[in-house]
Formats: sequence, C-alpha cells, structure tokens
Amino acid sequence: MNSSFSDLGRYISIFDRLMKMYYDRGLSEFEIGWGQQFYVEYLFDHPGATSQEMAECIRVDKATLTKMIKKLTEVGYIQISGDERDRRVKHLYLTEKAMPAAQKIKSIHAEFYSTLSAGVPTADLALTEQTLQRMVENINHKVWHRMEEPHGEC
Repeated sequence: MNSSFSDLGRYISIFDRLMKMYYDRGLSEFEIGWGQQFYVEYLFDHPGATSQEMAECIRVDKATLTKMIKKLTEVGYIQISGDERDRRVKHLYLTEKAMPAAQKIKSIHAEFYSTLSAGVPTADLALTEQTLQRMVENINHKVWHRMEEPHGEC
C-alpha cells in the first residue's frame, strides 16, 4: 500500500471534481448546483433547522452559510421564520419551489451511489466510509480546533 499523500490527495481531488460535475449536470434545470445542494438537502431532511445546526452538520463557517442562505432565499428556495420564544433564533424551511430540486438531489444521490459502488463489495464500502469518516474527524479537529465540541453525526 502506498502511503504517499500525493496519491491520496490526488484521488480525493479527482473524486471531488467528478462529483461536482455529476451534480452540476444533474441539477442544471434548477437554480442550484453542487455547492447549494447540501443546504437544500439538509433542510429537506430537517425542516425548521437553524443556521447553527446546519453549520455544525455541513461543517461550514458562518460567512459561507450566510451567503448560501442569502442565495437560496433570493431564488425562492428558503423561507426564514422567527422563533416564537426567542427572536434571535431563525428557523429555515424549504419552499414549495425548492421541493422538485430537493427530490432531484435525492435521486442524484441514489444514481451516483449506484454508479460509485458498482462492483465494490459491501464490506469494502463500509470500511471505506469508516476510514473516510475518521480522516474527516482528524482534519476537522485541526481545522475547527477553536470549537468546543467535535461535530457529531447529522
């Protein structure tokens, strides 16, 4: 096994670029692409989530999250609603306009995973996912060291 970072980094980079192309092509009929699909999917699965909850799950800084929320609000995909008990808290919901895009994202996920996993034994896929998750946690710890708690599952 080659433990060279250049090979691992290159494969991760290639994988990232191919995923972006796949998703951008699949979402071309909607007003979103690779970058926004994470936020749409998160709100589809967690209606009424706060921006803080999204930032922790998606692991993105507040400035990036604010830009994404603004863009998705401008295209009519997100509705922001104030909390009844705490005016500082804002809950985010997908609009009806966003639902076809959210459903397409789920469809693209299934298609992509089917293609990605073709011919790969289930045990290998599970081990790969566990390994990548551990690698993400290792890097996350270094990058987000200023945060008090490590990010959990979402």
